[in-house]
Amino acid sequence: MSCKLSILIGVFLSLITSCNKQESYPDVQIFGHAGMGMDIAYSIYHDNSEKAIDLALSLPTINGVEMDVRMSKDGTLWLYHENHLEASTDGVGCVAELTDLELEKVRYKSIHHEKLVKLNEILEKLAPGRTFILDIKHWNDCAKSYSDMQRFKDALLAIPDELKEQLIIDSSYPYWLSSLAQEFRVVFSTVSFDEGFKKIKAIPTLHGIMMRSKDISAEQIAQVKALDKTVYLFEMRSSKMQRATMKKAPTAILADDPRGALVIRD
Repeated sequence: MSCKLSILIGVFLSLITSCNKQESYPDVQIFGHAGMGMDIAYSIYHDNSEKAIDLALSLPTINGVEMDVRMSKDGTLWLYHENHLEASTDGVGCVAELTDLELEKVRYKSIHHEKLVKLNEILEKLAPGRTFILDIKHWNDCAKSYSDMQRFKDALLAIPDELKEQLIIDSSYPYWLSSLAQEFRVVFSTVSFDEGFKKIKAIPTLHGIMMRSKDISAEQIAQVKALDKTVYLFEMRSSKMQRATMKKAPTAILADDPRGALVIRD
């Protein structure tokens, strides 16, 4: 091998190593978005199903899972994303209008026909070092009203004390923030950076904000972190978008492709 060829190969390998180092974002936490993501392309199981969450938690270096939480007519917390059961299941109506017995019969329209799952069944899977983000769905679209906050809060407070420190509550309803933040780490979900920034300054107990990645810049993230608050970002449907989001240095991302996000980060 000629000396020039050896030099060229060395430069090439050096560039590859340099690029790989630049692609590492060790400080960004990775959460599975509703399990393995809100896009079925990345998971064979329906979002918010027990199987999807189990699959996400099987990824060795994942930090945790985000899930959508609604309250049944009986005051029990269940996992479900959409406003109406017809959107994704063989059920009819809204979670808030049905009893636990009725919800136990509901199945997703997905290939595996997974059942809906109660939050307490998933909390049993919360291992040390992992965190669950609970996206509180306050709105009852069937009744066109918000859920009873005290009843919802009581259901959350019934969670075993040893698990509460491993939970983050995600709320988009500003009138619930102060009350919830007295008991839990709470992030305010908003589409407006200005609104979110005002809230974390007005409510010192807030843990941080939750936003779509496209709605916040790296500079704005730095502003929030300068207040010793956290930034959680979501809605990334490709590896390219997940990589671009990690470059902005948020506290964490809710990954729609958790496997791909972990490859980029680690």
